[in-house]
Amino acid sequence: MKILIVAATWMEVKLLVDELEKVDERSHMLKVYQLNDNEIDILITGIGTTFTTFHLTSTLREQKYDMVFHIGIAGSLTHELKIGDVVNVVTDEFADLGVEKQDEFLTLFESGYLDINEFPFENGTLRATNLNGWIDLKKVRGITSNKSVGRESSISEIQCKFSAQIESMEGAAVLYVCNWVGVDCCQIRSISNYVEPRDSSKWDIPLALENLKVTVLKLLKDMSVAVV
Repeated sequence: MKILIVAATWMEVKLLVDELEKVDERSHMLKVYQLNDNEIDILITGIGTTFTTFHLTSTLREQKYDMVFHIGIAGSLTHELKIGDVVNVVTDEFADLGVEKQDEFLTLFESGYLDINEFPFENGTLRATNLNGWIDLKKVRGITSNKSVGRESSISEIQCKFSAQIESMEGAAVLYVCNWVGVDCCQIRSISNYVEPRDSSKWDIPLALENLKVTVLKLLKDMSVAVV
């Protein structure tokens, strides 16, 4: 199989890359590796939806893949998840795309600019590929924002408005592009922190990255088994 791994930063894939055999370097952003019989390309897009959308779309126009794995760390909006947990984000949505009124924020769907079921959206959300239980991880809902929220007022607003469990800065962009292009895609995230007033001393990025590596490496090895 030919697999594309998409991550915002090199930090999020560095431990994984150490377990792979490097084959080629198409650019400073796109490198080719091998694991068993699978070719694994790794694309580093940069942080946020704009960079991610551009570089992923450009790559998918030039290369054909059987599967896109979007991986990275994320903040949890709920204490039901523990720091270090690795989750499968099955739905995602843009949390900062819309209209701000005097006392509320309206998404593009709520403001009437976009129908909630206009392709590729389903009830206002973007869905990852249904792999019929092949990925044995806790399934969660995500939101995507171009800012990592850290103020009490912002946190309260998104927790009241969205029913998501994790927050990232790229997830919905990857699902949007992959749905349009028609390539299977899943999003795997490891929890590095809780979404709360910013205090990085409570974060555990090393634990999140180690658990992410172990999980994604196992998934890649399992790709030798046909996904039904």
